[in-house]
Amino acid sequence: MKYNKKEIKVVDINKDCQFLKDLNTSKNFGGTTMGLWNLAVCVGQVKLFSKGIKPSRHWRLKDVKNYFGISGNTEAILTKLNHINKIVKGQI
Repeated sequence: MKYNKKEIKVVDINKDCQFLKDLNTSKNFGGTTMGLWNLAVCVGQVKLFSKGIKPSRHWRLKDVKNYFGISGNTEAILTKLNHINKIVKGQI
């Protein structure tokens, strides 16, 4: 399954980010691609971080921003990740 980069551009992400490259990898992560797996994990981690809980000792929001090619504060990142999730699932 290929994903259209134009649809995701609505969120204003870097078109050369690792997330877009990982969307087209093989399905070795619980029957899904690496990009979708990381999206699901990162949404949960950013939700925790927005409530003041650091998901793990070495976790940084900067890593999430770089992987998805997005910018903003914690709440903006969470909104953008949820929007990307809806786009990928086909709800938008």
